[in-house]
This record gives sequence, structure tokens and C-alpha cells, in this order.
Amino acid sequence: MDTEADVFYRELPKVELHAHLNGSVSFETIEKLISRKPHLNIEHGMTAIGKGQRRTLDECFQVFKVIHQLVDTEEDILMVATDVIKEFAADGVKYLELRSTPREEKSTGLTKKRYIETVIKAIQQCKNEGVDIDVRFLVAIDRRNGTEVAMETVKLAEEFMLSSDGLVVGIDLSGDPTTDDKGVFCTDLSQEYQLAASTFGLSREAVWELSQQAIDCIFAPDTVKQQFKQKWIALKPQVFK
Repeated sequence: MDTEADVFYRELPKVELHAHLNGSVSFETIEKLISRKPHLNIEHGMTAIGKGQRRTLDECFQVFKVIHQLVDTEEDILMVATDVIKEFAADGVKYLELRSTPREEKSTGLTKKRYIETVIKAIQQCKNEGVDIDVRFLVAIDRRNGTEVAMETVKLAEEFMLSSDGLVVGIDLSGDPTTDDKGVFCTDLSQEYQLAASTFGLSREAVWELSQQAIDCIFAPDTVKQQFKQKWIALKPQVFK
């Protein structure tokens, strides 16, 4: 049963500025992927960190590798991206900057261009369904793959920044992050705010201010930022009820 604090932090409107698509895949979504691909013989216990469970950073990266194996078709990407977006929305996130490195898989016909198009399709589908979240996408460059691949990715990002009606907003540099993402580490933004408040002795009003200040950091023009600030003002009475 949720405590009063749990309800407050979940209802707190939040901005998520740094979410990797694969790292944000929940245990429930991974279970669906595993059931689709029994031939991979993936062990269920290797796909998420349970609450209270300790793992080394190397073990965490193994989870990313497992997800990489499971997500190799457009159908997989569409399901994963849709699930991730809806889960962030259920956690009270109102603005999400999602990022992922476009991949190609010759065995399934997946291309980097189709990868990006499929993520955009998931964003648009969620919007059409009325999911209460505004999502933007950053095309990620894995710095481990070298300059030639990086420039390829930059060109793709430029193309989609012009053609995606504002959904692709920039590029991201990635590669070996150290303690990141809700799926791999079995957390969510509500828990992270609650942990910060507990650690630093923050009042709920201070937490609200932190959440609202994050709006200034999003990849969007000032007009959009002002719209979100107005949304925060409108939501405040019901959060502090």
C-alpha cells in the first residue's frame, strides 16, 4: 500500500532529462521480450536489479548486453519504446528526453534509419493515445565506435531534426555510463526525488522547486518552457492537497 509520501512523489510533475531507451526497459517488458525469443535461452534473473539487491557495475553492463540481444527488430523497438514512455508517464513524468544509439541488424533487416523512425512512431502513437507526457528524442553516438560511425549518426540526426516535426532535438554522447536508468537499476524518478529529499533533508516545497527548475534545462524554445511552467502551476494545488 502506498504511503502519503509515495503518492506525493509519484504525483509530483517531473522532467526526465537523461533516459537511455535500453536502460529504461522494465522487468515486465523484458519478460515479454524473453517470451518472444525462447531460443536465446536468457535467464530471467539476469535482466534487472531487484530492490535491495547488490550488483557490481560490470554485472549491470551485462544487463545492457542481454537487452541488446533481445531488441533486434522494429517490432521489438516499437514495443519497448511504447512501454518505456507509458511507464515514465505513470510515474508522473510530464516531459521526457529519451536517447538511444541507432542500430542495424542485417539478420532482421533493421537499419539505423528505421530504428529512429520506429522510436518516433512510438512517441507519436503514445501522443495519439492521449498519454500525458511530452517526449523528445536525442540520437546517441556511442563514442566507442569511432569517428566514421559518429559522423554517420550526426548526419542521421540532422536529417530527422528537420523532418520529425520537432521530436528529434539533438545528439547525445554515450558509452559506459557509471549508475544510470530506471530499468537496469530498478528505480524510477519518483524514488530518486524521494531519496534526494531524505538524504539532503529537503522539504516538499524544495523538491517542487527542484522539479520546476528542471524545465529550464530542456531542449526546447522558451515558449515551450513557459507552457510547462504554466502546467506545473496548474498541477501544484492537486499535488499539495
